[in-house]
Amino acid sequence: MDEKPTQLPFSVAMNASEQPRKFRIFEAGALRFGVSERDISTVAEWRKPTPLPQAPESVLGVVSLEGRMLTVIDLALLAGSPAPSDGYRHILALRGDEQLAIAVTSGGATVEFVDLDFSAATEDDEKFVLGRVQHEGAEIITLNPAELFFCAFRGRERRRRRF
Repeated sequence: MDEKPTQLPFSVAMNASEQPRKFRIFEAGALRFGVSERDISTVAEWRKPTPLPQAPESVLGVVSLEGRMLTVIDLALLAGSPAPSDGYRHILALRGDEQLAIAVTSGGATVEFVDLDFSAATEDDEKFVLGRVQHEGAEIITLNPAELFFCAFRGRERRRRRF
């Protein structure tokens, strides 16, 4: 039986290398996910976001961090997992025009992965999933922050920060 080769994530398939990339590992409810260090602006203590009217359930609201207004996403709900019963502890602010942040329960350890460690996102994955990697016996979902805004708002228009 011929086995179909695993397709690597788009950034990996173009130039697979053995150069390690640094990811910060966090938890959101039952999910473990990794964000490239270059995509993280800051990690702050939890503060309750101000709700946005008519926002999707996965959008918790907005907070002000370091002089920026950020929209806080509940990644657990966005991925179809239940929100944590004991609440969130930190806010992970992302870089980029979308001015997004992610509510996280714990984590923050930095881990290095090489491109060949990754398995590609599947057809069932949301677009914000870049790929998956095994670490210490658990699966870590690596995020594609460029797609997070679209997935959270499902095409709803929102202002982007422009310079």
